[in-house]
Amino acid sequence: MARKARKKVLAYATEASYGTDAIAAGAPKYLLGREFSITPMAGESKALDYDNGELGNSGEIVTELYVTIEFTVDFASGGAAKTAAPWGDLMTACLRTTTAHTAADDGSDETVYTIDDSSTGSLTFYYYQDGALHKATGARGSFSVSLAAKDFGGIKFSFTAMYGGVVSQSLPTPDFSEWQTPLKIGVENSAFTIDGTPYKMISLEYDQANSVVYQEYVGHEEVLITDFKPTSTLVIEAPALSELDIFSVAKAATQRDLVFTNGPIGDQVAWSARVQLGRPTYADQDGTQTYSIPLIPIGDHDVFATR
Repeated sequence: MARKARKKVLAYATEASYGTDAIAAGAPKYLLGREFSITPMAGESKALDYDNGELGNSGEIVTELYVTIEFTVDFASGGAAKTAAPWGDLMTACLRTTTAHTAADDGSDETVYTIDDSSTGSLTFYYYQDGALHKATGARGSFSVSLAAKDFGGIKFSFTAMYGGVVSQSLPTPDFSEWQTPLKIGVENSAFTIDGTPYKMISLEYDQANSVVYQEYVGHEEVLITDFKPTSTLVIEAPALSELDIFSVAKAATQRDLVFTNGPIGDQVAWSARVQLGRPTYADQDGTQTYSIPLIPIGDHDVFATR
């Protein structure tokens, strides 16, 4: 009987000790998302290239072996005050720390997901693909966020992990109860400001752009995050120059505070950052003049939050 491509389930768990299977001896969480993909045997092979008097290939051996996994989850909250969103565990393996605060600046409880360049978090993944189970440990990675009006936001994760083998295994029964249904981005639920002034946001893209490398030495194997250089692009309806002279702002290379929120307190997810606004270009949205503005998030100050 043919195996079904859509019959796939992804389980994950945070590792207490790097590279040690965190699912085998514990209760995993299950990922509710879309666009699941796995490269089950990434890496390089090296040709033997023997001079044996024969033409043609002489075979090769696997010299590097690891796993890559990608997927997208909803840009949604944790569903209650100080309850971390389930994607918070995923961010701990992407150079971020998850912290609950009793009260935010507006007096609400919140959980924040901040960049931590000393973070050593890692994950174990079990990737079930209709009859096969791929095990991957020591996973670390990066992510990007896409937010657009008249849509719901998405967080795309990309992980690199150590190869843990493949075994025959039926699909488990997943529990997705932690995952919240996303709220539409638009006039009803969303707000966007630059230095506290609201503007008509059309879309916002963010990529943390972690540098992720797989290392193997004698006696050592690890996936490392060695650097990060976030990038972002903002598209807004172009206001009057008297309201925002984006050209002068870009020329002066000034830094501004950006805040995006979606949803009411109790079901809210947000992104805030100190950014430098780059050189704008003109664009068109349904015949309306717009700006496409590259953003440079400064240092490690950009923050995701759920409230």
